[in-house]
Amino acid sequence: MAKVKAFSLQRYVEGALQKAEYDKDENGMVIAKVPNMSGFFAQGDSFEEARENLREVVEGNVLLALQLGREIPHLEGVTIDEKDVETKSTQA
Repeated sequence: MAKVKAFSLQRYVEGALQKAEYDKDENGMVIAKVPNMSGFFAQGDSFEEARENLREVVEGNVLLALQLGREIPHLEGVTIDEKDVETKSTQA
């Protein structure tokens, strides 16, 4: 048996983007971040670029957490179910 996480990556990313906050720094760069979610930040020359960069960061962070077996940060409105699944033995 192995544990797998079941959820919609698209719903997770869209939920994170809805919570994102945007500011301009002293050089005019747009900084995008998802509050209370470590590592969920990006920047760009415009709002649109910062938002697209943030989308890629959120996707990348979630995929990395899955690959490393780490927890995916909780995001209100997105349910991440853990299920047990049968695994096939590779032994002959």
